[in-house]
Amino acid sequence: MTTPAIPATLDTDVLDTLRAVIDPEVGLSIVDLGLVYHAMRTADAIDVAITLTTRACPLGAMIVREAEDRLRQRFPEAGMVDVKLVWEPPWKPDRITEQGRAMLGRH
Repeated sequence: MTTPAIPATLDTDVLDTLRAVIDPEVGLSIVDLGLVYHAMRTADAIDVAITLTTRACPLGAMIVREAEDRLRQRFPEAGMVDVKLVWEPPWKPDRITEQGRAMLGRH
């Protein structure tokens, strides 16, 4: 199973920053879990849409806040940083990256 190519709506610099945001229940970054659905950056704004593995996750607000904090630290020139929690499309395990599967012991 191969991970789909990164769509144009995923800015690689934003993704690199979000790799530091770890889902504490799984121990993987939200990027490697495939939770980042949209990540765009302009000269003055960053717009991100993430999901969670389940709506019942009690850590959603904490993960969103950490993502915002890390993006503000990395891109201080961005006047607006907006990280939204979305539920469509529903997350599926096949969104986990190859690196994430390897870290979970799945190949």
